[in-house]
Amino acid sequence: MFNSTVLDVAIGLIFTFLAVSFAVGAIVEAIASAMQWRSSTLLQGIKNLLNDQSFSGLARSIYNHALVNPQDAGTAESEKALKHPPAYMDPRLFADALVDVAKVTQDSPDKMKSTIDANIKDPQLNSLLKGIVDQTAGDLGKMREQIAAWFNNSMDRVSGSYKRKTQFWSFAIALIMVIALNVSAISVGEALWLQPMLAKSIGPTTNLDPAGTLAVLEKLDFPIGWSDAALKDLQSWNGLQLSAGWLITAVATLFGAPFWFDLLEQFVRLKGSGPSPAEKRSGAGAAS
Repeated sequence: MFNSTVLDVAIGLIFTFLAVSFAVGAIVEAIASAMQWRSSTLLQGIKNLLNDQSFSGLARSIYNHALVNPQDAGTAESEKALKHPPAYMDPRLFADALVDVAKVTQDSPDKMKSTIDANIKDPQLNSLLKGIVDQTAGDLGKMREQIAAWFNNSMDRVSGSYKRKTQFWSFAIALIMVIALNVSAISVGEALWLQPMLAKSIGPTTNLDPAGTLAVLEKLDFPIGWSDAALKDLQSWNGLQLSAGWLITAVATLFGAPFWFDLLEQFVRLKGSGPSPAEKRSGAGAAS
């Protein structure tokens, strides 16, 4: 098993998925940075959390607070006026900023709740903060901890929203890329099965970079790219096989380059370990 063609095919396919995932990941990350996806997703999450979709109340006050947004002047009147919206917000700093905006200080629980009534007009948030006062018996430190935990739990949903967005674009970009370059998992698998030597040179220390990651596949003579034969296949029933191969490759990129890199290392390590002494004695190693 350790030196079988099946293992070589698996290594070759994993390397193909790794190369495409790495290239797609680099493109998506560049787009996310240019379009400020993280900061815009966080801003929407904060507006949802604080029931301030118009960005005219608590959300604006939080974003103008120096603790959570020190790079801005703190005078923004609208979302567009935010010049450097943060892409990340520390839960503890958010809690400190919210307590400061609500003007809550260490006092008796009744006075703290009166302060909340005076400064927090949203009924849901007003009730939340007064409930936290009751739960912590007016301990301001414990209040901050509970607010930070509430914020953290809410940000899990924001992270999920961001992940769904990036996965959608990763799949779309991957599908365009694999069609443009004709990277079909089925074609690659067939070639590796018929020519197992293609995968022999692949190792765990292969260096990849965004500019040359797919060129590595070409250097290894993997069956990617368009040729006259591939164009003829596209016009025949083999076009269905190509389409299925493209779809498999595009879906595989959703697992991400780190997943495929770790898997490649494990498979190469498995292949390099060779048959065990027991397999040698039983003859299983010779049959693999």
